[in-house]
Amino acid sequence: MGCARNHYTQAPTTPQDDPAFSAPEPVVLKGLESDPPEALKLLAGDVIKLTTVSAKTQIFNGLIVDELGMLHVPLAGDIKVGGMTLSQAETAVERGLRQYDRFVRANLVITRLDGHWAVAVGAVTKPGRVRVRPGLRVADLVAEAGGPLMGQSQLMPTLLGDMDLARLVRNGETLPVDLPLAVQGDPRHNINIRPGDQLYVPPVTGRLIMVLGEVNRQTPIAFRQGIRLTEALAHAGGLVMSRADRHDIRIIRGPLREPLVYTTNFKALTSGEATDVELAPGDIVYVTKSWYASTADVLNSLSQVLSLANSFAILAVAGAIGGR
Repeated sequence: MGCARNHYTQAPTTPQDDPAFSAPEPVVLKGLESDPPEALKLLAGDVIKLTTVSAKTQIFNGLIVDELGMLHVPLAGDIKVGGMTLSQAETAVERGLRQYDRFVRANLVITRLDGHWAVAVGAVTKPGRVRVRPGLRVADLVAEAGGPLMGQSQLMPTLLGDMDLARLVRNGETLPVDLPLAVQGDPRHNINIRPGDQLYVPPVTGRLIMVLGEVNRQTPIAFRQGIRLTEALAHAGGLVMSRADRHDIRIIRGPLREPLVYTTNFKALTSGEATDVELAPGDIVYVTKSWYASTADVLNSLSQVLSLANSFAILAVAGAIGGR
């Protein structure tokens, strides 16, 4: 069994150090070169105050633009105003009223922007509708949604919403906007939010690191650039010292149909005799309690805990990990 220890490649310090592993190429989003502001327009659901001025002044409060974009104006009836600016809508209302009073002037004021909404969904802290006011940008929408969903661990909050894969959808099309760059204030990405925009933040299930085996808490951890093995093990509450083999920590990397299996000596790491290992998205850290003769044996031993890992991932996204 002593040969088994040397059967696996020592884990590289960084994933890029092993030419056999090729991480997926990140998608680079270019942002929008031009994002001119738009005039405020009347939308279905907006609440209007109409003032008519002629021989006498009349005020009509609480008029609502309906789903067809129509505004019911006393005497004139239904007038199409949806999608118009206030000036355009006033002209339309005056045109409808002048068949009864050719000197009438109309003034419209939006008292509630109930038709101006964007939506934040997915793994955000406060999913739901956000009122779109003039000047609202992507970073503001993210802030209004409370940011990406976080789970609590005993050490530190764990990110459960994947901002790198978050997308902004407008009129059924995904805009080339990078959410982390938008939050940092990049003007090509921190664009104006329009009514009807939808922000989707996916869960981190595709970028989780699973820590399994002889640890105190088998747990998923959200990947972030630069996370290392010792940190992942600390998140899991450390090794079960009475059972864990500190000389043989396995790292399973890449697709499970053709995985790369590495080994590393945790005792050497903690004593400063070896370099800590940087992890990759999707890595499975498995703390062994005995030697395995082959990669197949490792994966067979993992088959049951992998199903457990998937369950943990679902719980993590729901906010159940760490007592949320």
